[in-house]
Amino acid sequence: MTTPPMIRVVPPLQAESRPAQDQLLDGRTLIIASNRGPVTFTLEEDGSFSSRKGSGGVVTAVSAIARNRQPVWIAAAMTEGDRARAELAQQNGEGLISPPGDAPEFRLRFVVPTAESYHSYYNEISNPLLWFLQHYLWDTPRSPDITAATWKAWHEGYVAVNRLFAEEILAACSHCEQPPVIMLQDYHLYLCAGFIREQDPEAIIQHFVHIPWPDPDYWRLLPMTMRRSILEGMLGNDIVGLQTPSHARSFMYTCEAYVPGASVDYAGFSVEWNGRRTDVRSYPISVDTAAVRRAAYSKEARSHDRYLPNHWNEFTVLRVDRAEPSKNIVRGFQAFDRFLEAHEEFQGRVNFVAITVPSRMDVEEYQDYLDDVSAVVGRINAKYANVETGWQPIHMIMGENYPRALAAMKWYDVLLVNSIIDGMNLVAKEGALLNERNGVLILSEGAGAAIQMGDDAIMVAPADIEGTADAIYQALTMPLAERRHHADRLRRTVEDDDVAEWFRHQLDDIAARALGNAEVAAAEQGILDSKGSSSAD
Repeated sequence: MTTPPMIRVVPPLQAESRPAQDQLLDGRTLIIASNRGPVTFTLEEDGSFSSRKGSGGVVTAVSAIARNRQPVWIAAAMTEGDRARAELAQQNGEGLISPPGDAPEFRLRFVVPTAESYHSYYNEISNPLLWFLQHYLWDTPRSPDITAATWKAWHEGYVAVNRLFAEEILAACSHCEQPPVIMLQDYHLYLCAGFIREQDPEAIIQHFVHIPWPDPDYWRLLPMTMRRSILEGMLGNDIVGLQTPSHARSFMYTCEAYVPGASVDYAGFSVEWNGRRTDVRSYPISVDTAAVRRAAYSKEARSHDRYLPNHWNEFTVLRVDRAEPSKNIVRGFQAFDRFLEAHEEFQGRVNFVAITVPSRMDVEEYQDYLDDVSAVVGRINAKYANVETGWQPIHMIMGENYPRALAAMKWYDVLLVNSIIDGMNLVAKEGALLNERNGVLILSEGAGAAIQMGDDAIMVAPADIEGTADAIYQALTMPLAERRHHADRLRRTVEDDDVAEWFRHQLDDIAARALGNAEVAAAEQGILDSKGSSSAD
């Protein structure tokens, strides 16, 4: 697969020397807004609060570049502890909450919706409606059904909570001497930039979407009012960031299709609407390589080395997924079944180890999918299990345990990532970084990671069971020198563009846009000389 270049406003500056980024942030507050915050609070029996820092990619990235800037993070109060801590802050007149510690990396503000509005915003619109739509997962002859209850959840949940986020961000901005840099995260906050822009036309706003962006036809599942509100909200941003160039193009196609008056510059990757330009860019997210390695060789991860080898065989195929429909787990097992059927010489010599994390078990579609996964595993194990030797082909390890998953990644011969569609898929990157056996990556064309890693992986179409079975055979019979070559290249790909660089690239583009706008404004006021440098300099 040919890897297209990253698309940015300007070429990225060197990580060790980013004067535009430093100029942008000098004296400005960096505001991050996301549904889930970087810290979760727990109210203890004695009335004190304990906290646990999150491990998501955005938290890691901001930590890596925060230095002494102490960004303000605005998030929903998701737990009872969060709500109690937010209430205490309001009682004490705390504008910002500092997590425990001598030098906290973040300062917090909580959005505190009612339980009913949060449920509607998160459990009825964000998940599953938008998430399923953006992963092409709806069984469209049967679902979704946009009913009166859906509209109620939209207005009283999604719209209301997005407005609360905007109000909290604007309140944080009111304490800043210079316009802050506002970075919104993911599909929960599509309306937020539009609400902010209504109140603050000069705000500097960027929104990064972590999941895929489908083509315009699929968005027709939503009523025009909903999809237009989402798009017009997103066009309140200065920059919209997505995982891949194809997702960026899909976003522009959707704007052209459904936003009256929108003018799309496909060559320049921008959308003009309502007198403003929104730049559309791609930033493939990655992992914190140092942190992942530390976790993989930590005492907790090493504790799993005592029993994980019981699951290995002469050859080991591994997958690590949340148990959700987009991960295509059932077809992966069906492909393994077909492989064992076609290549009997591997029976008894290869184990398929599936580390599976139950996810969103309050959503019926997820419950049903986990049942499907369990059923297909039972059938395949019954079909091939050898009573005399004790061999069974598939070993399911259930439960959320990140150190265990990282420990397992060190020892696979084949890593199967056959997702239907993913914004990126960080398992592919974690596995490539950690594996010590020159393991082969089988990667879906639907994963965003294919853009960066496709040249050194065996690529498969997500629905192609026969092709995936052939890929397993090809991977297990690949000569060692070829395996080593591709494994080394995959590892370097991850090392050279980690999550801190992902975040810095976004700040580079925000700086280029914001500082460029300042120069334009100055020129309009007649204070730039003929060479374009400020006369005040």
